Amino acid sequence: MNLIILAAGRSSRIFKEIGKHKCLLTINNKTLLSKIIDDSLSVGIKKILVVVGFKSNKLKQFIRTNHKKIKIINNKDYSKTDMLHSAFLALKNLNDDIIISYSDIIYDKEILQKIKKQKSKNILIPLKSNWKSVWEIRKKNIKKDAENLKFNNKNYLQSIGGKILKKYPKGQYMGLLYIPKNKIKKIIEIYKKEKIKKMQISHFLNFLINKGFKIKIIKSKNYWYEFDDIDDYNNFKSK
Repeated sequence: MNLIILAAGRSSRIFKEIGKHKCLLTINNKTLLSKIIDDSLSVGIKKILVVVGFKSNKLKQFIRTNHKKIKIINNKDYSKTDMLHSAFLALKNLNDDIIISYSDIIYDKEILQKIKKQKSKNILIPLKSNWKSVWEIRKKNIKKDAENLKFNNKNYLQSIGGKILKKYPKGQYMGLLYIPKNKIKKIIEIYKKEKIKKMQISHFLNFLINKGFKIKIIKSKNYWYEFDDIDDYNNFKSK
């Protein structure tokens, strides 16, 4: 199994305050990026790729100094594209089962183990089922910040994205996505055919559902937190 870590973005909502990429925020004496890498290696993920873009030299230097065996992919078009493009730059280099991870999150490595144990031939996404407690710590307005999400009684994703209008969803997307090797070629073909350059990953999941792909959810109450802006960092430190 392989891991793709997406770290090409500008970190625009926090960069001015911290002067570095979000993935280099330090929590418990370890950067978010290092924790993801170390946890992945500890659960048996052998190949890890990090996609860089914005101020890539600084991130490359950190990776080469601290994680010498990690492969780096450069998204030169990071300012014109979204994380989806970064994911596909890495995806085309791999031919095994893949987990894609955002780089501005911190989570229990057991989530990675749960994905591995599934040995699924379908796309998987873990959902934070007790997510409202995280939004309370982040002090975010749930209806403005969280996104709508629906799945059926067989735990297949039906839709994701958009504002919560009425009833709270039973989970939130955690920024982790599993793609089995038997689906990689077809997904790449669709991506190239549609000439998609700028699309959020959650929107692409809806796109795949409409194309007939089945996306299975994994409910999780494991530890998880997102660093979207400086308030998230300050609230995390004080929780």
